[in-house]
Amino acid sequence: MLKRFWLLLASFTLLLPLSGCWDSKYLDDLSIVLAIGIDKDPKNEKNIKVTLQVVVPNQVADSQSGGSKEGIPVTNYTGTGETLVKTFQSMTHLTPRRLYFSHNQVMIIGEEMARKGVENLFDIVDRDPEIRTDFGVLIAKNGTAEDTLKTITTMEKIPVQQIYGMIKTLHQRVGSIYPVTIRELIQSIESDKEDPAIPSIEMIGNANEAQKKSNTEQIEPENYLRMDSMAIFRDGKLIGFLSENDSKGLTIVKNKLKRMIIEIPVGENEKVTISPIHNQTKVEAVFRNNKPMIVIKVEHKASVLDNKSTAIKLQDNNQIRWLEKEAERIQRNLIMRSMMQLQRMNCDSAGYAKFINQTSPKYWNKNKKDWEAIYPGIPLRVDVNVTIVGTGIRTRTYLGDK
Repeated sequence: MLKRFWLLLASFTLLLPLSGCWDSKYLDDLSIVLAIGIDKDPKNEKNIKVTLQVVVPNQVADSQSGGSKEGIPVTNYTGTGETLVKTFQSMTHLTPRRLYFSHNQVMIIGEEMARKGVENLFDIVDRDPEIRTDFGVLIAKNGTAEDTLKTITTMEKIPVQQIYGMIKTLHQRVGSIYPVTIRELIQSIESDKEDPAIPSIEMIGNANEAQKKSNTEQIEPENYLRMDSMAIFRDGKLIGFLSENDSKGLTIVKNKLKRMIIEIPVGENEKVTISPIHNQTKVEAVFRNNKPMIVIKVEHKASVLDNKSTAIKLQDNNQIRWLEKEAERIQRNLIMRSMMQLQRMNCDSAGYAKFINQTSPKYWNKNKKDWEAIYPGIPLRVDVNVTIVGTGIRTRTYLGDK
């Protein structure tokens, strides 16, 4: 989607000097917003500080047409105000073109702002038809949205493209995060049956150095963006961050898992690595003696990625079954630890309340006012079934051939 957008934008920009049509005037009047950052205003507790990252059209056109300019193809504008509406309005004094939000790709919220509370931020997003609600939301862990959007990235000239790629890769390959759109966030804030979980992004290094182009002129940049965990909310406020492994557990329970790796120890120093390639999770609430219990059932179909064990012969069905059982144990423990951590945080990001309400609306309506006291003690059962469906073209490690 992003590549197509950049090609279209570059094409339109290149055609502007050649055309006198209404469309050329229209595009020439727009500042296309790619990212919105929201922070607390350090000078006024009542205000928010907004950073908008917008396209520099001539730089985009030049880079797409093979020109020699090496300018940065985006620029940032910042402004403050009591609401997003007022802040957007105040920022019209900073740009010669009308701010245009239909191509916005991401909203980043600074950690301090998120801890203060986000539930009152999004009315304009939900109301204005020009602002799409399918863009992603991120929390700037240990930092601000402004510093995150100032970071000049190495792999992509436009930071939003790198951020978008990180979200996609981590979701599809690692499983430590899953994307959350602004529409999904608003729905979970409105719900009394599920607490929001949002991917986090962290700027590693020095924020001032990260915005210099020289930062990208090193083989190993000292200042860079990192993404590996989910931020957890309750009552519209950030409570904390899950670890990478606990985030993987939540991804599985939410039925959002695409791929991950499972390392199975064999003896003291060897291991076999498998990857689930087809995944299905079902969650339900069951009642025993009028008390709820959550049952999570996970199905993984996996393939072997790496066999570093001389003891494991992948053509042996008994050893395959042993690997499956070990993988089931590992995944069960991963999920249990993740859900227990959420219960310790008293944040129902897995949606236990939703499943209890589906099974027994009567129980939920009677007990929802006491949910914060009930939720941490809800018992859990996790059933995992792993089936290895592929072992690759080699059945033994080459190490065993020595």
